Amino acid sequence: MILISGEALVDLIPDPEFDGRYDAVLGGSPYNVAIGLARLGGRASFISRISADANGEALAAALVAAGVDLSLAARDLRPTTLAFVMRGTAQTGSRYSFYLDGTAYDGPWPFPKPWPAGVNHLHVGSFSAVERHGHAVADAMAAVRTQATVSFDPNIRPFVTPDRDAVRGLVERQVGLSDVVKASEEDLEWLYPGRPIEETLKVWSRLGPRFCVATFGVKGAVAYFDGERLAVEAPRVKVVDTVGAGDSFMSALLAAMDSDGALGAGATPSRDRLAAWLAFAAAAAALTCTRKGSDPPTRKDMAALGFA
Repeated sequence: MILISGEALVDLIPDPEFDGRYDAVLGGSPYNVAIGLARLGGRASFISRISADANGEALAAALVAAGVDLSLAARDLRPTTLAFVMRGTAQTGSRYSFYLDGTAYDGPWPFPKPWPAGVNHLHVGSFSAVERHGHAVADAMAAVRTQATVSFDPNIRPFVTPDRDAVRGLVERQVGLSDVVKASEEDLEWLYPGRPIEETLKVWSRLGPRFCVATFGVKGAVAYFDGERLAVEAPRVKVVDTVGAGDSFMSALLAAMDSDGALGAGATPSRDRLAAWLAFAAAAAALTCTRKGSDPPTRKDMAALGFA
């Protein structure tokens, strides 16, 4: 079982055909990762706080429909968290404004004690990993490492985490507790203004992860594995929007690693397989960009692209 920890919310996305109207789309970066992983055949369980209102019921129903286990999710009577999305481009990505206080998100994070016996991996990410729940998340990452591998995607949201110095310190602690780290170009530029992206990957790789990946949108991705550099190109597609592309990359990367037995305590990720994992993840992200909102691919979708 792969545990995915993070927020579930409703994205309010501008309707391109009607000025001033928004479409409500189920989302949240870790929520998208959980659905993406399940669609690709992974055994995913979601750790989160989910409202019991109508939006929360829709979020829970979509997770269950995808095959995600919800036994570790806490339900809350307060309303669902909202995010207003400002559309970006293939180069910049989208921008978000969040409404967190007084919602189901605002409460103790429901990490299990003890950890379920079948857990072989924990993925954490987005603002729920670096905002008010950040230190609880870091403690959970440290606790689970005796039985599972750990991955981390900071997915920085500056409107939620404006204190760069405090966030940077927490992120570096969490990088050191991870086996796999994925961050976007934007994440790394915000965390370390003026520092070359690949320099940060090299520094992070020395903190503990087996490999670190930076995604660059249409320019593909770069990874450092035990100090060695590996780059992968992004497939060329007609971009509808970029919502959820990074999440699809993350879920596909985990799915590919899981299929190769590269997750779990004692697992040893292979440098020789890294290029295949990254190519699979980049293709999943590109396919998501051809669709409105976060709509990660299934195994059937990936098979149509030539991935077994």
